[in-house]
Amino acid sequence: MRSLKRFGPLLLLLPVPLFAADAGVALVPSVRSVWADAKTNLLGAPSLDGRYLSLVDVETGDLAVLDLADNDKIRLTSNPPGSKQFAYFSAISPDSSRVAYAWFNEEEFYELRLVALADSEGRVEPGEPRVLIRNPEAGFVQPCSWSPDGEQILTLLFRKDNISQIALVSARDGSIQVLKSLNWVYPKKMEFSPDGRFIVYDSTTKEGSDARDIFLLSADGSSEVKLIDAPSNDIFPAWTPDGKFVVFASDRAGTMDAWIIPVAAGEAAGPPRLLKKELGRFLPMGITSQGAFYYGLRTGHSDVYTAALEEDAAGVRGEPVIVQGRLTGANTAPAWSPDGRRLAYLSRWGTENYAQESRVISIRDFEGGKEHTVSPKLAYMERLRWAPGGESLLVSGSDGKSRAGLFTVNATTGETTPLVRERSTNFRGFEGVWSPDGKAIYYIHEDSAQGFSIRRMVIETYEEETLHSSPAALPIHDLALSPDGRSLAFATRDPAIEKTEILQLLPVGGGAPRKLLTARNAVLNGVEWLPDGSALLVGAPGEPTPSIWKIAVSGAKPEQLPIQINHTGGFRLDPKGRRIAFAAGEQQSEVWVMTGFLPHEQTVR
Repeated sequence: MRSLKRFGPLLLLLPVPLFAADAGVALVPSVRSVWADAKTNLLGAPSLDGRYLSLVDVETGDLAVLDLADNDKIRLTSNPPGSKQFAYFSAISPDSSRVAYAWFNEEEFYELRLVALADSEGRVEPGEPRVLIRNPEAGFVQPCSWSPDGEQILTLLFRKDNISQIALVSARDGSIQVLKSLNWVYPKKMEFSPDGRFIVYDSTTKEGSDARDIFLLSADGSSEVKLIDAPSNDIFPAWTPDGKFVVFASDRAGTMDAWIIPVAAGEAAGPPRLLKKELGRFLPMGITSQGAFYYGLRTGHSDVYTAALEEDAAGVRGEPVIVQGRLTGANTAPAWSPDGRRLAYLSRWGTENYAQESRVISIRDFEGGKEHTVSPKLAYMERLRWAPGGESLLVSGSDGKSRAGLFTVNATTGETTPLVRERSTNFRGFEGVWSPDGKAIYYIHEDSAQGFSIRRMVIETYEEETLHSSPAALPIHDLALSPDGRSLAFATRDPAIEKTEILQLLPVGGGAPRKLLTARNAVLNGVEWLPDGSALLVGAPGEPTPSIWKIAVSGAKPEQLPIQINHTGGFRLDPKGRRIAFAAGEQQSEVWVMTGFLPHEQTVR
């Protein structure tokens, strides 16, 4: 078992005390950090008794628990080395004897599984997993909460026809009772009440709007009321242990804060009251029977910088300059416009989700000194590439119906058109580039069975052809088309040498790829052509900052450039090769716990 260190002292962060409604006693919530390192993830929940925190072991993809008493990590599954399977969301039964969890299987859909956590005496003895739901049409499953008697698992089903469902799954035989269907909209959080009579969840109320309200659904699905109906964005509801209150997050006061509302007889019993200001990038995980509220935070920052380059990228002139946009600490993936006047990049916007974050496209006009944002109707965006005409962008990501691919987005209106779109577990979409005339795109297609391929699509007819294929063990990334449109550069693994990547050059007109660079113990990160097409700039790891190499197409010896930029992800050259844009910063997930916030101290579960 591997031990995970606790971080952080006890902190008092609430400047204004919360007063208990019935006693007038000032309650000052306290918070402390529980888990914060490179392996922290927020895909689990605490056990009701506060002993365990379920999680995903990021090194193996296994389901695991963290013993909160001694910080030991215990793996509950045994994923074979090299497997593409992995655990995802999980929930621990009320008696801490079992864990329900989602498992991404070898056929690329999610199962609902159950595994033992402890025996009758509380000893941890993981057993063999049992499959409760294995249905390709279910697509995605997420165990959210257990019924108080441990007989049913409140589960989110997201079917391949884009219908999401609130369902109860029997922990005995996997039988399913669907309580409500929500089309493609799904709750960010839902949970059984402590008495098992109700389910609280959040959902949008109007198509096209990101704002959510909070609902109470009877456990048999026969009736439903709005617990909170307001123009604000109200999300992430969780019951207090006595079932008399629901804690939730809301932006009604201008920032994302924690609020609490009294509940009685299946409806609100009073107005919401502020619990804690400025939660930050907050993601709730669960409240224990003793009133310890475990939650996740995403911390850190990412900003976009530009730097002036010497002639032929021989070095950097001066210091990199941060792009001063509307949002700071939340920007990534820069892309230069064809005329070099504008820089588009992705900015974090809106509320969080456990697997991904909401983003908009920010566009900075350096000559005019102005910036505007466009918000495409996409659930997620990962990369940007300007179209040759400068009127639109090629965006990789996924739409609101879990279809990933490549989309064109108008740079002024945000109007979105799909070019490549298909059901995929990779919500990040495909990596693509434009042809010089804007009539075609080249992109990397990924398929678990067929592996990777580089494809060309003619936009007018949607006709495709495959230019190059690679097995699943040799992923392709960092695609770059030469200025004359004749050659595609890309990075992949070397099949003959372990922990080695190679840079290859593929003739667009046909023929085998040619190796340009071999990088041992490195992952190439960023591939850009110089404007004259004579060489490429390639990023590779280095200390104290990543290295950038100039790789001549002629086959001349690679040259390490004196460009010192501590970038994360790739980088982009402007069309004249005189400026470089990149993102820098570090982000991390952390688990925290809040105590002392309950209006009533009694805990009845």
